[in-house]
Amino acid sequence: MTESVHYELYGTLLFTVLAVLPLVLPIVLFLRWIRVRRKGDGNKAFRKLSLGCVLVFLIYVLVAVDAYYVEPNWPRMEAVEISGKLKSKLTVLHLSDLHIEKNMPRRERWLVEMLGKVSPDLIFITGDIHQTDNHDTNSIDRVLRHMKAPLGVFACLGYDNLTMLKQANTNIVYLHDTAAIVRRNTDVVAIVGSPGTQIEKQRHLLAKADYRIILEHTPDGVERAADLSADLYLCGHTHGGQVRIPFWGAIITNCETGKKYEAGLYTLRNMIIHTSRGLGLEPEPAPQVRFFCRPEITLINIIPSK
Repeated sequence: MTESVHYELYGTLLFTVLAVLPLVLPIVLFLRWIRVRRKGDGNKAFRKLSLGCVLVFLIYVLVAVDAYYVEPNWPRMEAVEISGKLKSKLTVLHLSDLHIEKNMPRRERWLVEMLGKVSPDLIFITGDIHQTDNHDTNSIDRVLRHMKAPLGVFACLGYDNLTMLKQANTNIVYLHDTAAIVRRNTDVVAIVGSPGTQIEKQRHLLAKADYRIILEHTPDGVERAADLSADLYLCGHTHGGQVRIPFWGAIITNCETGKKYEAGLYTLRNMIIHTSRGLGLEPEPAPQVRFFCRPEITLINIIPSK
């Protein structure tokens, strides 16, 4: 059994226990009511039973409202600061798992608004750009057209239709087993998307750069990226679990690495990893919920090392 399956099994069991736990209260109160009723005076116990049932009902309603309606449409922008081998500050916007939908939900309208307020040097999108059942290129471009940065917008693919994405928007550079070089003042930044069969060619380009960035959809390629002496590894796919348990985190990540890189910043050797919780939702029939896991975009400020 892999590390991922272990975590998902334990997380699912823990979630099931927590989901069922509120039902203990009315069961206990019901048993008490039965016992008191046999003595001929069950009115007070019945009132407690009724109150307990109402309380449990309210708990489930509040959780459902939060998971289905509040959190999926309550995105946030995280700002983090890391250091890098650069001569001047570099700001990148990391987006992942947009899952752009045809009807443009509130979180996508928020994203468009935020894109007009921030001014990153680079924008990176790490896969699952459109929802799998959304084949409307106009709705996809309605979001992508707002992604502009002076050094460019680069993306790698998840479960995306590349042909459709290119039809929707031509301003984004898609890197799949390919690399790009960007220059800012005297800094040379190499960007590699989904390293694969061209790894030796990529290694040669990375060696010439001051700062090396790997774009991958999942965290599963972190070891390979560290072998390439990458400085920053950007990924998504996990959605941060999409449903999280306090003090435990993601229940399911769908990654070989399990919970090891489920969300946020990590370090492997000298490489910094950022796993985005993403903006969108897994396609149906998966539940369209987020719980303790708000959608996010992340502004990463790379400060020159001292």
